[in-house]
Amino acid sequence: MVQSSTQTKKKGKFQTTVILTFLVISLVSLAATGVVSLTFVDLIGNSTRDQSSIALESQIQTNMDETAQKTALVINQKLASAEGMIAAAAEELEALFAIESTYTNREVYYDLLFEDDSVSPAPADNHYDPNYGLNVSWDYSSWYIANTDSTNYNSSYADIPANADKLGRVSNIDYIFKAIRNQIEFRWLYIAFALDGLFINYPGSILGPISDPARLADPYDPRGEYWYQTILDGNGDMVFVEPYYDEFDQVLLISIGKVVYRNSSPFAVISGDITIEDIREKIINVEILDSGYAFLVDSFGKVVAHPEVADEDYETGLPDLREDVEINLDFSEALTENQVNLITSVASGTSGTLRYTRNGDENILVFTQVGKGDYICVISVPLDEVLESIPQLEARIAEQNAEAVRYIILVTLGGILVAGVVAVAISNTITRPLQYLMDLAERNVAARIRDQPLDTGDLQVDATYIAQDDEIGELARAFQGMLDSIREEEE
Repeated sequence: MVQSSTQTKKKGKFQTTVILTFLVISLVSLAATGVVSLTFVDLIGNSTRDQSSIALESQIQTNMDETAQKTALVINQKLASAEGMIAAAAEELEALFAIESTYTNREVYYDLLFEDDSVSPAPADNHYDPNYGLNVSWDYSSWYIANTDSTNYNSSYADIPANADKLGRVSNIDYIFKAIRNQIEFRWLYIAFALDGLFINYPGSILGPISDPARLADPYDPRGEYWYQTILDGNGDMVFVEPYYDEFDQVLLISIGKVVYRNSSPFAVISGDITIEDIREKIINVEILDSGYAFLVDSFGKVVAHPEVADEDYETGLPDLREDVEINLDFSEALTENQVNLITSVASGTSGTLRYTRNGDENILVFTQVGKGDYICVISVPLDEVLESIPQLEARIAEQNAEAVRYIILVTLGGILVAGVVAVAISNTITRPLQYLMDLAERNVAARIRDQPLDTGDLQVDATYIAQDDEIGELARAFQGMLDSIREEEE
């Protein structure tokens, strides 16, 4: 009995060994594959997260750059259109005073008449315009020259034949001025003659005080104005004058003008004004993320338009970007001199980017050259807003990585389970024939010990095993040969 029990244990041990061996091999293989897969998932996930974060930040900066370029393009187109209109008016002015000119003189109006028509009739369409705060005419310009008033403007100037001819000729420019304003909203279009300082203004309106004493005490001569001198220094090229605060209208204006020559000498300066509000609206209305903003500076680092600069801040001149506008709460400068120089020196058709800290917050700043007037369009966005979508991206990638890990673990566990089933099946394929032959041998041995006749069935190996064309079949046939020998001995 002890021997039988020991043998039974030995019979089960081989099968267990086969199953365990197969499971260990499968487990090690699947585990290794799982670990490698998890490692690659982690590496790929981290790499994807890092690259996606960098790509997202880069894309946002690219979008900022595109926004700056589009804004600059809009401003450039407006300035280019204004430049083209002034150039056309300059050509017309040259034609009016050419020797072969056939233009017919038309009515002209002294500027005082627009507010005091008791002296002489004003233009028929003279009316009060709240946008200007005074009376204007869209059909006629006004004229003025220093040292004239309501008592002598005719006798001291207009009655002189040469001057009357000049006024009659230049009055035809009103048609051009009106056509220009119908296309581009110039606030003022005007001409200052170099020889005598005659000033032509459109829309027609008053240019100085109403009272004669005040008018004579403070005569206005456009040739002494900054805009006149700046355009005159352009030597016939189109000049964009640094924005200035107009003393009459109390608004910030950008002047665009050029010199008209006769006989190689300056004859007149023709120019037009666009209010800064036109530019500011385009700049300030730019929206970038939540609190990003755009602004416009000139090549000297002076602020032309900025959401933090009000109209009245321009009364003493253009604010300085570094010293007056982009400053911290403690009034220290947020931008360095080198950074401002980098902004103002950007080449036409190119863009740049930099980072600076204002009030403890890091900002990304993108800038590009407008093209006309040496203006630079700048966009500033807090870095936190640029990066705030990155954690969401990282969270989505991390979730996808976790899902991939769960999938790999489930596949690995499923593989182990399948390996167990396969191991049992394979072990049964190996051990079942051996177990059968062992049982058959035990019955024959037991019968011989008891000196009992062998059962016929115990002397015949299952034909299924004998028919196998493998090691089991060879073993079964050898065992059958042994049983045949035992049967012959008994017979």
